[in-house]
Amino acid sequence: MKLTLFRIAFRNLPKNRIYTFINLIGLTLGISFAFLIYIYVKHQLSYDNYIPQAENVYRISADYTISGRQHIYANAPRPLGATLVEEYPGIEYSVKMFGYNGLRRHKGLLWYNHNNSGDKYTHSNKAFLADTSFFEVFQLPLIEGDPRTALKAPGSIVLAKSVAQNLFGEGSAIGKQIRLEDNADVEVTGVFEDITTPTHIPFDVLISYQTYFDTQETEQRWYGAHVYTYVRTNPAFKPSDVNDNWQPFFEKYMKETFERLNGTAEIIFQPVTSLYLSQEYIWEPYPHGSKQNVYIFSIVGVFLLIVACFNYTNLSLSLSLIRSKEVGVRKSLGASKSSIRRQFLVESILTSLLASILSISFISVIFPTFNYLIQQNLLFNFIDFPLELIVLFALGLLIGIISGIYPAFYISSFRVSTVLKSIKSVTPKQNVSIRKVLVILQQAISIVLIICTFVVIDQLNFVRDMDTGFEKNDLVLINIRDTIIGNQLTVFEQDLRNISGVVNVSSTNDTPESGINEFSYELENIDGEFTLSSSQSMDVGLNFIETMQMKLLAGRVLTESDDEYRGLIINRFLAEKMGYTPEKAIGARLRFPGGDDQERKVVGVIENIIIGSATVPQQSLTLGYLQEQRMAFLIVRLEEGKQREVLASAQQLWEKYGSSFPFSYSFLDDQLDALLGKEDRLYNLLVFGSLLIIFISCLGIFGLVSYTALQRTKEIGIRKVLGAKSLTLYYVVIRDFLSSFFIAFLLATGLAWLIGSGWLDNFAYRTYFEWNNVLIAGIISIIITLFTLSYHTLQVIQTNPVDSLKE
Repeated sequence: MKLTLFRIAFRNLPKNRIYTFINLIGLTLGISFAFLIYIYVKHQLSYDNYIPQAENVYRISADYTISGRQHIYANAPRPLGATLVEEYPGIEYSVKMFGYNGLRRHKGLLWYNHNNSGDKYTHSNKAFLADTSFFEVFQLPLIEGDPRTALKAPGSIVLAKSVAQNLFGEGSAIGKQIRLEDNADVEVTGVFEDITTPTHIPFDVLISYQTYFDTQETEQRWYGAHVYTYVRTNPAFKPSDVNDNWQPFFEKYMKETFERLNGTAEIIFQPVTSLYLSQEYIWEPYPHGSKQNVYIFSIVGVFLLIVACFNYTNLSLSLSLIRSKEVGVRKSLGASKSSIRRQFLVESILTSLLASILSISFISVIFPTFNYLIQQNLLFNFIDFPLELIVLFALGLLIGIISGIYPAFYISSFRVSTVLKSIKSVTPKQNVSIRKVLVILQQAISIVLIICTFVVIDQLNFVRDMDTGFEKNDLVLINIRDTIIGNQLTVFEQDLRNISGVVNVSSTNDTPESGINEFSYELENIDGEFTLSSSQSMDVGLNFIETMQMKLLAGRVLTESDDEYRGLIINRFLAEKMGYTPEKAIGARLRFPGGDDQERKVVGVIENIIIGSATVPQQSLTLGYLQEQRMAFLIVRLEEGKQREVLASAQQLWEKYGSSFPFSYSFLDDQLDALLGKEDRLYNLLVFGSLLIIFISCLGIFGLVSYTALQRTKEIGIRKVLGAKSLTLYYVVIRDFLSSFFIAFLLATGLAWLIGSGWLDNFAYRTYFEWNNVLIAGIISIIITLFTLSYHTLQVIQTNPVDSLKE
């Protein structure tokens, strides 16, 4: 019996080729892209699952309140982790991590001299310092070396397999010597398999923490000198075990320090598997993903499936008119309602499963494009992930049941006495209402996505075009690694200035990519009193203001006499926070809290600048001068249109100085644009999702208008005989669709405003919800709808009334 149902279904599908083709296209597109979104969302939710018993691993973040202002850091004081292990039995191990070239600077070069035949180097973007308990916390197995001792001794380094092979080729890497960027020599003590699964803190190089940090003074500081701190707990541990008993710990270890700072401290246990989609704190090692975007992507995927289901349902209802006589004949021959329901449900499931099969090939072809849209490098194929095939076919089966269940019940309800006599008689009023609801929902979803896409476009354009307080174009950052360059940086800068096309040169330690440090200062207010507050702080060289083309509101630029922060430039925001106008702030005093009580003075005030993410509100900023030899980057302003020539000359100059490090540079505006990565992904997906949903919706409307046209053929013929004009007849056919459209438009407008305004509220620098976007979205939607309606409508209008009336 079941095989008979499938045989009948296979025979019926080719009979209505156009409807079958439209259904397969709609379902294939809906299933394919919903499945791709599923793969992306699954990837975003899988971060750090490679860690054994990952539910027992936490990152410790420091939550400080200084002078009434809260600051939450992604890292913590150096002694915190080990002290927590001592004080709380539920915490078994802790590990400290630090970037290879600074807290957030985890990029660098590794050098290997093979048999004195010449240096070979490899570059790592994921290099960290880690102490000896790293392998206890993360339980990462080694394919070479002993995890208990691999990071114990100073001068030890553990490499990912790919890094070891790049440096040494095949064979054992244990015992090989590597030279680091600062000329420190280290010995390979372990090799691990490359971590290919997603993690919030990817690493391929681990250098023993003791190689750089062994001073007890630094390791006992309870404020500043932070490190990334992770702990592994026993299964019975709960963060509340510490948080509910925090005060005794604070008073024992941290109270004395924070009393001097007029502040308090708490800590946050962040489950390692939730870190990637959690809120970003100060000094994150890498940018996080967006939980909000995961929600939005999921909603788009659900919308795609809903619209695909609606599309199939609408087309099935349209086809029911054509197949009504078939149902009548089968019923007259004794077929029961249940058998007819099963037949049409099997056809729906079969169509959906065929769409799933087509989706396999379509997904394989489109996957690289999808990676480009979401700006990811996801690895996926059905051979390596066979279980995903089950998910795909389960999705197809579910859609087939959902899409086909109403048409099956509706078609099986036809009465034999009426369907064999008249097509019009098979159209009950409740079916008309359901079809209208489906059309309204389809159109509303399309309009919501169009409006939200415009909102994202407006915000992206606003952020890219907003006044940052400096001229961000034509600025190049040259990475200074080599001591050959660093030791004669002043001379190198002057030679750079002599290159035609170079406007100015300065230096800095801080970039949008590497992050800007944040320090606490005691600030002198207008009443002469000192209050503690935090501020972003940049180390800069001479000519920084001029090179960046910042606006100096009062005072002067930095000079050599301002070395070691003796003179500071602050932004307008900080001046006003201290109670000064820019002019009155000149000469105001600042000092570092703690042991250093040497006062610094404000020598200049600049206009507020924006260097970080648009989600972060304006903050205090200080610029302090350090000698060029201590800087990490040169910042060079170029003449417009001369980038290629100047960079080629700069590289020749770099090589002329005899640097063994490769010439490395980046554009500042590219780094600033990279901060919009999450929004770019959202924009790409919304555009693509909108186009798909609009296309699938048009297929549904196409089916419905054919249904309406077929149902009203005789009515149109009578109107034509009575003299009705073509324009009047056109309006008669489409007016129900237009009324549905306006209901959908009103529904979509309210929903899009809620979604769009809520999304924009996440930005400190934001545009507004533009109502003209609603109007544009409505115009686009009505044009697409009318275009879709016109094909069948014009066919019916042009039909000879004699042919329609004699049928």
